[in-house]
Amino acid sequence: MKYDFETRIDRKERGNLKYMVFTPDILKQKDIPSYSGAEFEFRTAPCVMEVVKEAAENGCFGFTLADDNYRRHIAWWLKNVRGADVEEAWITPVLGTIFTVASMVRMINKDDGKMLVLTPGYNRYDQAVRRMKKPATYFSAMIEKDGRYVPDYDDLEEKMRDPLCRLFVFSNPNNPTGQILMEEDLRRILELSRKYDVTIISDEIFADVTLTERRVPVLAAMAEESDKVISTIALGKTFSFSGNNANAIIKNPELREAFEEQKYADHFGSIDPLAYAAHIGGYTAEGKDWLDELIQVIRTNNSLFMDFFRRYRIQVTVPEAGYVLWADFRSLGMEEKELFDFLTNEAYFFVDPGEEYYGTPCNARICTAVPTSEVRKTIKRLEEAFTARGFHAGR
Repeated sequence: MKYDFETRIDRKERGNLKYMVFTPDILKQKDIPSYSGAEFEFRTAPCVMEVVKEAAENGCFGFTLADDNYRRHIAWWLKNVRGADVEEAWITPVLGTIFTVASMVRMINKDDGKMLVLTPGYNRYDQAVRRMKKPATYFSAMIEKDGRYVPDYDDLEEKMRDPLCRLFVFSNPNNPTGQILMEEDLRRILELSRKYDVTIISDEIFADVTLTERRVPVLAAMAEESDKVISTIALGKTFSFSGNNANAIIKNPELREAFEEQKYADHFGSIDPLAYAAHIGGYTAEGKDWLDELIQVIRTNNSLFMDFFRRYRIQVTVPEAGYVLWADFRSLGMEEKELFDFLTNEAYFFVDPGEEYYGTPCNARICTAVPTSEVRKTIKRLEEAFTARGFHAGR
């Protein structure tokens, strides 16, 4: 490969959340990577690092705005990676997807409106509501059918019909399952949104990392101009450049104006100058070339894990995008607490409990953006731990 996906990054003494919160001491002591959290265990793209380094050496760290250069790079990326025609005027920088959700919640809660989310799904949307002590969130459980999770449209319509339901938030591809909502699903969602005057936030931050030939539509570009739709994109999952940076795509001019008014009321401020540089470096032909290799690495890692899990009849939802696996460990016959204690302290395999993403007990979300050599070591440790516990492949 042209790029380095094998050198692990050093997270120590950098205030890194994944290291401080999502890496148990036992893994730190043994220098074993955590599979919790959706961040790379290897370096990001050289084109991002080089431009950020150049920006640092330039020494200009003042207030930074979205200029034509910034928006042009984003529009180019969405056209060439996502296949979407997005006008530069639709692009508005934000301090992250959850910042966008929180701003919209403040808008809809001027009259006690509520938010609706799909499950399994990302837990931070509802967290934003709870932190602001706003009215409780509505949840709509997807239906598992032939290995796919699909919305329950009867339940969705029943909840959207409620006059208090003002905002519908979902991730596409879905986090934690990695599955992509089909265009027919998105069209039905848009129809319900129009019918009941519900604003949509489509969280698309995993959408660049597609593992099949299917692209993830930019919902805001796919929608009519009058539709109340916001698509959010970010460097966070594509280049593991997390933090307070993202972009909202809003075609509807009235919604865009209202949202921008709200985001400034919420003290948006300006773009981090290093995040600006990362956009200019990442959203390029070289960034796309690096992304193509990243996708190969994720496919390899996913295959290694899925082959191991299938041997022990652990069901895995086949991902179509992103770098998280959704696995069901109930076949091992353990209770939730015993399972995660076993995985962490005997197999040294620390993952996200599925209940955090509204999944059933003994489900887990596994981040696979890890050097392939480390994945092979992890599978060997899992094999040894399973054998020691008396679990046998093929039974």
